[in-house]
Formats: sequence, structure tokens, C-alpha cells
Amino acid sequence: MKPEVAPSFHLPKYLTISGKILSSISARLATKFALQLFFKPLKFPIPAREEEIRNRAERYNLMTKRAKDFCAFELVGPGDKIVLIHGWSGRASQFYQIMQGLNDLGFHVVSIEAPGHGENLGIETNMLDFVDALEEVDLRFGPFYNAIGHSLGGMALFNNLNRNAQYDKIVLMGSPANIRNVVSDFIDNLKMNKAVTNNLIKVIEQRFDINVKESSSDYICQYHNPMGLIIHDEDDQDVPIKNAKQLHKKWKKSKLIVSKGLGHRRILMDADLQQSIYDFFKI
Repeated sequence: MKPEVAPSFHLPKYLTISGKILSSISARLATKFALQLFFKPLKFPIPAREEEIRNRAERYNLMTKRAKDFCAFELVGPGDKIVLIHGWSGRASQFYQIMQGLNDLGFHVVSIEAPGHGENLGIETNMLDFVDALEEVDLRFGPFYNAIGHSLGGMALFNNLNRNAQYDKIVLMGSPANIRNVVSDFIDNLKMNKAVTNNLIKVIEQRFDINVKESSSDYICQYHNPMGLIIHDEDDQDVPIKNAKQLHKKWKKSKLIVSKGLGHRRILMDADLQQSIYDFFKI
């Protein structure tokens, strides 16, 4: 049955055909092929609807401790500070309505545009670069006790808790529960088999000196347990709804809101979901 809501983007057929053929020939070659794509986000044109917030907010061009360029957009307010971070292939101004709504309520808003995304330099990046950007923004603008993360940005927030971030409240929108789900979905989209998933996870662990399980939101939330609001769409074709349910089960202080018909990105622009976020932070 054809899904009601399409994915945010489709991989070109030449990639999926190549992936399927390589996977049937050699897991090693298929893994090498997958690695060439996994750390390269797609950059999309910035739509006109986001230009106003990009022009009005104060923009800071920054650098992570690993010398990766990124930027932050700030809307000054008299109230509590809130940091926002987008997902893979996203950008800071995707939150334009949420940023404006929070600022109208008096919050001091800082939205991050991660390395290799939006108008930043670089073509390769990874989740740890997101965490580095969060850490740098904490040092420059923080401390932040409130945070919003979309997609991979949500997992970056949890990893920043391991670096002594002080979030009391976190909103996750369309966010994966763990890294294995991210890798598995990516490999499935390339029409490759499970052996390539396992190989890619091993490479990630070795390259970045991390434990994939212990760097995942559904693990970290058992040790860092801020108040949480999980927002996920039932028809999300990029990050399946199972992720929200898995995370909610482990995250004891979380509330789950499931929408329908919005998919992965339109949840950022839904008025009812925005109001739920505002109410969560106003409590």
C-alpha cells in the first residue's frame, strides 16, 4: 500500500540499484559504497518562507573545537533560553515558526545550523559535529535549560547531556531512538542487506571511538532523565513511528504526542503541535 505521506526526499535510482547489486556481490564493497554517502548531507535551497527569520535574527558564524564551521541564529528575549537544533540535511530556519512563537512568548531563542548544513562550508559531517556545535553554543550563549531537537538533532541533544549540558526540558520531533535504527533505515533505503548494516556500525564505532548503543537516545535517557515531550507523526517515512514508541518506553519523564498525515518535516509547521511545545515550556 502506498504511504499517505511521502519521504522528505528519495534516493536516486542509480544509487539504490548500485547498492542492491553491490550488496549481492560483496558486503565489503557495499559497505565502502555506503560510507561514501552516509556522512554527506543533502543541501536544499532555502525557501522564501524562511528568509525573514534568517535576516531578522542575529547571526553568528562559529567554529567547533574540531574546526568545523557552523552558525547560530539568535532572537533575544527576556525569558528563559531555548536552544534548537535541526536534523540531517536540515537547517536552523526550518524552526522559523517555532522560533518566532517562542520569542513572542518572551523566550531567548538560539537556533543552530550544524556543520555541513545550510549555508555552512563542508560536505561531510556526523552526529558528533552536531554535539560539538551544541557544546560551543552552550559556552557562548548558555547555559540552556530548555532544548528542541528535530530528527538527528534530538539524539545530539541527548549526547550533549553526556558533556554536562543542563537541559531540564527537551522536546524531540521526529527523532530516532538509536543509532542502529538510523543505520538500518539508511541501508534499507539503499536496498542493501543486514550484513552491511552491521559492517557500517562497526566502522562508525571504530572511526569515532564510540559505543553505538551507549551513544543512543534510548540508552542515555535512562541515566539523564529531563522532562520530555516526544512529537512524532504516524506517517513519518524518514524516521518510522517505532522510534518514538521505543524512546518513550525508556524515557520515564516523557510524554508522547502522535500526529497523523504530516510526515517528517511538516510537524515543524503544525499550529497544534507548536502550541503543545509552548505549553510544555510554560509549565
